[in-house]
Parts: sequence; structure tokens; C-alpha cells
Amino acid sequence: MNERRSLHPLYIAYGFLSVIKGLLPLIIIMLLRGVNWDKVLQWYWIAGVAGLFALMLVLSYLQWKRFGFWLENDRIVIRSGLLFREEKTIYYSRIHSVNVEQPLIQRLLRTAQLKIETPGGGQKSDGILHVLSIAEANRIKEQLRAHAEGTTATAAATARMELAEPNGHAAETREDALLLDDALLSKEAGEKTSATASSGGQVRQPQNPAGGNGTLRQAEDSVRLDTGQLFKAAATSLNFGLAIAFIGGLYSFADDFLELLLPDGFFEHLIEDTQSLMSSVLFIVVIAVFVILFAWVLSIGLFILKFSGFTMGRAGQQVSISYGLLEKKSYVFDPKNVQAVIINESILRQWIGFAEVRLQIVSSDKQEQLMLHPFVAFRDIDSLLARFVPGMRVFDPKELSAAPAKALLYYLRVPYIIAVMISAACIGFFGVAGIWSVFLFPLVYAWRKSCHRAAGGLLKEGQLTLRHWLLHRTTYLVRRPRIVALKAKSTAAQRRKGLSSVAVHALGSGTAFGVTCLDRNQVEEVWQWYSRHPAAKEEKRNS
Repeated sequence: MNERRSLHPLYIAYGFLSVIKGLLPLIIIMLLRGVNWDKVLQWYWIAGVAGLFALMLVLSYLQWKRFGFWLENDRIVIRSGLLFREEKTIYYSRIHSVNVEQPLIQRLLRTAQLKIETPGGGQKSDGILHVLSIAEANRIKEQLRAHAEGTTATAAATARMELAEPNGHAAETREDALLLDDALLSKEAGEKTSATASSGGQVRQPQNPAGGNGTLRQAEDSVRLDTGQLFKAAATSLNFGLAIAFIGGLYSFADDFLELLLPDGFFEHLIEDTQSLMSSVLFIVVIAVFVILFAWVLSIGLFILKFSGFTMGRAGQQVSISYGLLEKKSYVFDPKNVQAVIINESILRQWIGFAEVRLQIVSSDKQEQLMLHPFVAFRDIDSLLARFVPGMRVFDPKELSAAPAKALLYYLRVPYIIAVMISAACIGFFGVAGIWSVFLFPLVYAWRKSCHRAAGGLLKEGQLTLRHWLLHRTTYLVRRPRIVALKAKSTAAQRRKGLSSVAVHALGSGTAFGVTCLDRNQVEEVWQWYSRHPAAKEEKRNS
């Protein structure tokens, strides 16, 4: 076994600060509710708090002494535990991504934490080195990357051996094995990327992103997001969900602060005074506009904090992505471990022809999607994937088979029923003023019509492309080997009209991606493509 390595000695302070961080909201609330300092400053209280702090420091020290890890030829071994010893062995060939992060405490201590993700992990990362010096974390990340690259030749050789086997299953996976071989061997450090686009050997070169808008600023296979592009991305992201969640969490935490800082009944008097100056309808409109504008401005700020300093680059066969202002994150992954590509286009971004590109990679957080690029011209996405995720294609949207016109009824039915119920409740509760709720119907129609217009699918060159619209337009790219489950369903009425829905579940994803009411023949084609049997394939080839 190689030399034992330890975490940075500041792990002792990390353990102590982690406990304080968890107790901080409780401490603040207790201070705001009032503390009898005469009792708190008694000697036994001071001695008790000092003893508790000393105990936490001692426990943190013992945990630091008992934590060790070893980098061996083919694996990393992590041993930890104070009362119960735990040992984790992670083989390099099983590592999907290595992430270097700097959460708040690590940034205060000027250290970093390293996370190792493997397929089949639980709620937490398989291997976490909580406190390392930044230089040491980057060194270990590079060592793991080098070890992972050392296994690619073996993987490619295995794929070629499978191709040589004279059985139906090997022939069935010929296209997928060629894809793997291309993904593993088509890139060398410092080379311009090219990728095989079809089984016929057609090669596609990256387009020149300097012409036009210049969203892909490249320097030796690297992409950076400048300040102007970052602000445009933030202004068009329309991430109201994140802003509303932040407001809710801030309000629940700051409720006690507001009670102390503001006089009793402040908000009630403010609402009454405002209503006296304008009609109730105008008041509701003003409040709605204010909330939307505030959420928009807040979403811009949160987006900038999260993706400031975005940098993406390629070193050999590994891709590295880093971003973050307050919480610095750095990811290293092998493109062959990408399960799916997700392209999101908000309404504003559709108008200007931009999108964000995310990757589905196996990680401990099933809902997390790694950001490949937060703001890229849609026409440049194919060249971006050619450089960093070979094997994935973005085809012309006109090639997608759209949902039939007769499917519009199924897109409108349930939302319209809900709109009728809401409108009836508003009219019954508010009377004549509630008639304004009938404006829900054209809004619902426009929304669901957009969902119907966006729905579509395409099966081409061994890749399934699905597209739908919920709050924004999303395009999902996945290849057959990455699909864990595929579901096709339809009601009796839908079958009579030749409609069917399809949903795919890729490895590492907590939810399935589906499209409602496509043409049934197209869904059956996808079903046959995914569920084809080796024996049936051999019979078809011999006939």
C-alpha cells in the first residue's frame, strides 16, 4: 500500500465551524428573543460553553488523526471513523467524475474539498476529502484524471474485442462500441476535436464560433464566459423558482428580525394605506408586477453568484468545468460517462437564439445536472458537443417529428378543467371583481399551445432526441446504451386516434424525461429500436 496521506490540519477548525454553522440560526433566534445576560455570564455557564467548545475541538482532532487515504496503482482507499472504523475502496475505472469545491467554510479557511462520484452511489458522494489545501486538491484531481486516462486503452480494446465476436449481441452493439471507441481515442491533449457523426464515417469539424456572436471564446480547447455574456445569461435565465425558494427561506429565517426591527402591524397598515390610494384590481396588478420584477432581479443576482468565473477546458480525454463566486466548484469528468445532454431554452433565449446546455452525469445528487455552458447560441451547440461530448449530435429542429394536431385536445383538457375551477371559485368568492379570472383561459390556451407546438421526437444515427415544453423548451439527447428504462403508454381513446406518449430514464437521473401524445407509429419505432432482441436482429440479418 502506498504512503498514507492525511487531510489538512485545518480539518480541526472545519469540524468545529461545521457545528457552529448548524447551530447559528438557533443562536441568532435566541439572541433576538432576548437573553438574560446576568444569568448567562455566570461562571458555570461560561465553564459549560468553554467545555463544550473544548470537547468539539478534541473530537475534531481525533477525527483528523483517524482519517487517512491512500492512492494505489488501481484504486483509492479511504479510512475514517472514531468509534466505528469505515473503509472505502474506489477503483479508478469506476470513477465518473472528480469535483473540487469550496463551500463557505472551506473558502474561509482557504482550503478545498474533493468529491469522487461513481455509478450506483447513495445520497452522498462515494468519496469525500473534506479539507485539503487547494494545491493538494488539484494535485489529487490530476492524479485521478491521469489514472482514469490510463484505463481508456483497455476499455477501447475490450470494445474492439466485442466487435470481433461472431454473435448477434456484439453485432447489435457495433454502433455503440464504435461510438465508445471514438469517444475514447479520437482526442489527444492539445488537438482540435473532431468526432465521427455516423456509422459511415462522416467527420464533422467544429464550426468557427468567432464569426457572428462569439459566444464560444476558445483558446486551446477552452471556453470562458466574460462579464457581458454572464449578465446576458443571468438576465435571460428567468429562474423564478430559485428566486422564490430563496425569498421563502429568507423570510422564514428573517421573520424574527422583522418583528424586532419593524413596528407592530407595519405590513397591515402598509396594505391598507396602499389600497386607499388605488383600486383593488390595480393594487393586485401592481403587487404582481413588483413581485415578478423583484424575483427577476433576484434571479439575476443569484445566477451571477453561482456561475461567475465560468471556465471550461479539455485536458487529454478529461473535461474540466469550474465556476462560482461565493462557493467555488470544479468538476472533472470523462465525456464517455455522460448519460444525456439537456438543452434548456427560456422564452427570452428562444427569441435571441440562445440556450443553456446541461449534462446528466452519475452523481450522488440524482437531480443535479452539470452545466456544460450557461449561455451559448443554439447554432453553436453542435460544435460545442463535438469538442467536449463527442458522440452527441444536435440535429436541425425541423427534422423532429412534431405532435399531431389532434393531440392538442389532450394538452388542453386538464389545464382547462383546472382553469374553470379556479375561475368559478374567484367569481363565487369575489363576485363581479372575480370576472377578471376569465383571462386565465387565453393564457392557458397560449401556454398549452406552445407545449403542443414544441413537442417532438427524432430517432437518428443511434440517438434519441426528445423535446417538450413545460415552463421552457427542453431538448433531451440520449443514446441507447445510456437508457435504463423506456416507457410507452396510451389510453384507449389515444390509441384510437393513433397517439402515444414516451418517457426515457437515463442512468444517474432521478426522473424520466417524457413527451406527451406523439404519433403512435413514431413511438413504436422508438420502442422497437430500444427493445430489439439479439436473436431477432440475427434473424433479420440472415433473411
